[in-house]
Amino acid sequence: MSAKLYPWQEPTWQQWQSLIVQDRLPHAMLCAMPVGSGREVLAAYLANTLLCQTPGTEPCGLCHSCDLLSSETHPDLHWVKPEKEGKAITVDQIRQCNHWAWESSQLSGLRVIVIEPAENMNEAAANALLKTLEAPPASCHFILLTAATHRLLPTILSRCNVWQQPHLGEEMVLSWLEQQGNHEVSKQSLRLCQGLPLSSLQFYQDKKDKQHQQLLTSFTAFIESGFGSLSDIMSLIGKEREESLLWLSYLLADTQKVQQGVIEGVVHCNSMATLQTLSSTLSVNTVYQQFKSLNELRNQLNVHSGLNEELLISQWLFGFITGEQGVS
Repeated sequence: MSAKLYPWQEPTWQQWQSLIVQDRLPHAMLCAMPVGSGREVLAAYLANTLLCQTPGTEPCGLCHSCDLLSSETHPDLHWVKPEKEGKAITVDQIRQCNHWAWESSQLSGLRVIVIEPAENMNEAAANALLKTLEAPPASCHFILLTAATHRLLPTILSRCNVWQQPHLGEEMVLSWLEQQGNHEVSKQSLRLCQGLPLSSLQFYQDKKDKQHQQLLTSFTAFIESGFGSLSDIMSLIGKEREESLLWLSYLLADTQKVQQGVIEGVVHCNSMATLQTLSSTLSVNTVYQQFKSLNELRNQLNVHSGLNEELLISQWLFGFITGEQGVS
């Protein structure tokens, strides 16, 4: 396996190699894989293999085509992404894709178009792509990358060969992470990143493990002391609001599990003392209600802009105090 691919991608790549050898590779491949799995590396490696001028199931790295791919100037490889992060892929962008798909290869070979993230295509763009997928041009391959197949048109899905992210064993990912640097890795950090290798690596590189521990310590102090430590927890949440609230959601879900006597699948598996403290300090009803209201708050903040985040978050935190006061 080439070092350009990640070890967990080997099973998928071997299946793709078999399709290439049999000349059965579909014209439209949909990689239904989350961000942080290295899906773009897998897509690029497939594109490089298809465009390589030396026949085979790996890019040779020596031909003119491979030189152009290395310098990211290959005229027959096109990556289509939103013009601004978080924005839609527009119908004009997909119309350009359709033009590339039907024009002649500049190097007399194949053409490859990668669309990422495919779920960001607006309705007009998706319909424009559908017309091309229904009657695909010869010698052109589409590779769609998505983490949300439910946001794609069913007709798009039906015309693509869908590949899911294979299960990533925790021990394998932890072993790979340990090889990437001099940091001590934990199952807890991996689970906070949904088990995704590259997200977990970035987690350590950005020192998020330390930020997460500070949040746990501050939150536990707030629960035990009440209003006295409100400013500390608010300050920490304010630095990375979306991520901090997600971590707290995991924490409350884990606390509910501990209160029910369940340990299997706990995200905070290296913070059992904290979970025991929270589960004994807070009532079952308060944990449930606050967990529910936290996820509603997260959705509210993500959907609506211009809200007073600090006020809404502080009101949610006060719910722990008022909730316990209401317990007889």
